[in-house]
Amino acid sequence: MIRLQSLTYAYRKGAPVIDGLTVDLPSDRRLAILGAQQSGKTTLVQLLAGLITPSSGSIERLARLSFPAGYQRGFRMASTLGQNITFAAKIYGADADEVIGFVADVTGLGAMVDRPLRDLSVQDRMNTSFALTYALPFDTYLFDNTFTVGEPDFRAKCLAMFEARSRTSGMIVATKFARTASQFCDCALVLIKGQATYYDNVAQGVAAYEQSLPVAQPKPAAEAPTGA
Repeated sequence: MIRLQSLTYAYRKGAPVIDGLTVDLPSDRRLAILGAQQSGKTTLVQLLAGLITPSSGSIERLARLSFPAGYQRGFRMASTLGQNITFAAKIYGADADEVIGFVADVTGLGAMVDRPLRDLSVQDRMNTSFALTYALPFDTYLFDNTFTVGEPDFRAKCLAMFEARSRTSGMIVATKFARTASQFCDCALVLIKGQATYYDNVAQGVAAYEQSLPVAQPKPAAEAPTGA
């Protein structure tokens, strides 16, 4: 369980992005955080992960939450790939050798373990960060807009890891896509103008979210050409 009490977050001199949110969120289910662009999805994920501090209110985490999948700010570019993975494993109480083996197997970067992280391509670093997320043991995994990255084969691996982890852990997926929520989640928190409503049934949450979206305006008909 994750308990949010009067949770508010506002950027400097701005209106609250999250405004007085009080709700209990399940930590053992597949929860979609549904919201349009700039509705506060990323902000809420960062608050849950402890990457930013609420302007007011509180978060009580009765489960072990991950960092957002793909998070790289903790990486040290001058350290080797293996050193970075070992550091993360120690922080989260995992066996370093097992985590290195998992990441190397998933990414195919075993030959790069002793190379500085800066020697890896941008895509390889991204693949590493996602593989590392899935390699570490958490009660609940956090995803900000995506849980797969890269080329089709690696995306397929991410999806398989997502499914495997969700059998024993909770998932919180922030997305603006109703289809993603319907396909991968079973409950939803819908964000609309700084306010949020929890739905124990994802279909109900998706319906409420879709009703909140602006109706697309029809394109104007092309003008008929005028004669000379």
